[in-house]
Amino acid sequence: MVDTELVKKTVALMGGFDDEETEKYNQLILAASLSVSELLDKSTDEKDARVIQLAAAKAYNSICCIAENAESITSFTAGEITIKQDTDLKSFADAVLSAAMNDCRPLFKSALELDEANGFAFLGV
Repeated sequence: MVDTELVKKTVALMGGFDDEETEKYNQLILAASLSVSELLDKSTDEKDARVIQLAAAKAYNSICCIAENAESITSFTAGEITIKQDTDLKSFADAVLSAAMNDCRPLFKSALELDEANGFAFLGV
């Protein structure tokens, strides 16, 4: 399985989280690590930096989805002063995840192996 401690450290760097904040996302980090492990070819080193990056990007993407839904207020005005939050973390997280997926494509199981693992293979008519 992908090393969740390395994934936690990478997620913390991506989000600028401290240890306490990162701990809140343990379940998402574990799920992302397991998900990535399922995709990898048997010969792939699960401590490969690309693998860690992919698991962290998957977890960070989930964290950004949660944060985006929780933060419904993007601006407020008090008198003549307006404060506006203009960050688009979800787009950033999507771009990081997409890049990480592309980097890891050579490390994934073949499509046939994935189908066999799921118990289904469509080989022809």
